[in-house]
Amino acid sequence: MTTTEMEILKILRQLPPPALAEVKVFLDFLSWRYQTTPMPSQHRGIEMLAAMRGKATAGMTTDEILELTRGAG
Repeated sequence: MTTTEMEILKILRQLPPPALAEVKVFLDFLSWRYQTTPMPSQHRGIEMLAAMRGKATAGMTTDEILELTRGAG
């Protein structure tokens, strides 16, 4: 069953204020959860990762690096 925008608006208009407030909170959460652009605080991390990409030029494998950091033995 498909509900049209007009039907949804009709249902929302019939809700009592407390229920409408809960719907607003839920819709706000959904808009945050499924946002497609990063939040401002995430831009810094994305920029840092982009700047580091391709900079690891030690010529070592991951296993060799882990062996150095964990210590031989």
